[in-house]
Amino acid sequence: MTLEDTMKVEVESECPPEPPVAAVEKAIVPVEPHVHEEKPTDDTKALAIIEKPTEVCEEKPKEGSINRDDVLAKVATEKKLALITAWEESEKSKAENKAQQKLSSIIAWENSKKADLEAELKKMEEDLEKKKAKYIEKMKNRIVLLHKKAEEKKAIAEAKCGEDLIKAEEVAAKCRATGETPKKLLGWF
Repeated sequence: MTLEDTMKVEVESECPPEPPVAAVEKAIVPVEPHVHEEKPTDDTKALAIIEKPTEVCEEKPKEGSINRDDVLAKVATEKKLALITAWEESEKSKAENKAQQKLSSIIAWENSKKADLEAELKKMEEDLEKKKAKYIEKMKNRIVLLHKKAEEKKAIAEAKCGEDLIKAEEVAAKCRATGETPKKLLGWF
């Protein structure tokens, strides 16, 4: 082998060569100059260019445009399915967002109405407390008036009783003085 043969080692790929898209990576190993001495040669330091295979190719039957049409149809179908799936996910998320928004507006409405009713209830309770206080005061005034009337009636009854006692004493004194008996012995018969 010559120096040039040791420097270039190519790995052949079973795949057909692809058009050059990017630079192919190559490993460069430094080589020391070859000196003819009686020392054993070390082949590990030789410069070798090795191309890395980029991808394992699948063997495709070469039927021309028929296979290409099938592949393009398959790609178009997959693209349509991907678009349909994306649309479906989008619609689902829209529906969920709309439902969430509706639920939050319902909860806000409920809280607002609850607060209104609680305020109305509090106002009614305050009104009832005021009415209760007025009614209690009115009843207390009635009780005072009733007590006053009762005192007046007691006073009238006591006065009448006193008058009756005085009248009975006068009639008794008159009867004693005249010696006559009273016309009514017992007032209840």
